[in-house]
Amino acid sequence: MLVEKITSRQNPLVKRFRRVRLGNERQFVFLEGVRLIEDALLSGARFETVAFSSAIESTPRGIALLDSLQQVPCRGAHLSPQVMEAITGAVSDQGVAAIVSRPHYELANVFADGPGLLVIADRLQDPGNLGTIIRTAEAAGADALITTHYTVEPWNDKALRASMGAALRLPIVTGVTLDELAAMCRLHKITIVASQAPPLQRGIKKARTDKRPMIYTEADFRRPVAIILSKESSGAEEEAVAAADEFVSIPMAPGVESLNVAAAAAVLLYEAARQRNFFAAAPRG
Repeated sequence: MLVEKITSRQNPLVKRFRRVRLGNERQFVFLEGVRLIEDALLSGARFETVAFSSAIESTPRGIALLDSLQQVPCRGAHLSPQVMEAITGAVSDQGVAAIVSRPHYELANVFADGPGLLVIADRLQDPGNLGTIIRTAEAAGADALITTHYTVEPWNDKALRASMGAALRLPIVTGVTLDELAAMCRLHKITIVASQAPPLQRGIKKARTDKRPMIYTEADFRRPVAIILSKESSGAEEEAVAAADEFVSIPMAPGVESLNVAAAAAVLLYEAARQRNFFAAAPRG
């Protein structure tokens, strides 16, 4: 890492960091903090630029990270604390940020590998929920996560932090239509399962009510499946209902209308992992 010293907030590199942090360069991801950048190193992310201040040397972990970053072939910048604050938008207590290339996967590549467990995030708006789902999907052994149009960006700051770096490791495809997904799943004989609160959510056309939900433990997750997790405010939308082959429900106490979508995802993904005997092969955390 070739390091230059920057003391001006008007430096072009500082402005570049701001653009990436705001999502204005979609092929790159902004990372901040020791943990996320450690995760990026471990995941083999391609680093374009690293910025750090003296604060990174305040902890042994920060010093170790800086030593590791010295071996990375990328641009480096040693910033004053004031300039680091201009990059991160807040007073940084960890003193390190980076620009890395965004992981890129095509839908065809995901299906070419014969996935057994896919997660479809359909129009989810809360980045914390999406990040948590990505983290859980990786932990439960999902092969990939796919987002539909109008779903929050998986690599924005809040989603990335909630994923604890999993968004840099789990294959993610963004901006796909449910029609495209349904066609690919049919072609590859993957059953699409949608989560529904019992009884079926209000607003679904009467013609679709022949698809009754089963208790999630009764569903067969051993076969190739894609689990749709839909917009938090209304459960499965009509398009998701039309795309789904089966519905599952998670029993709840009387008076409870629904679970948070990330909590529902955890229940379903770990049931799938249990049925697929994932725990026998996975190391204990």
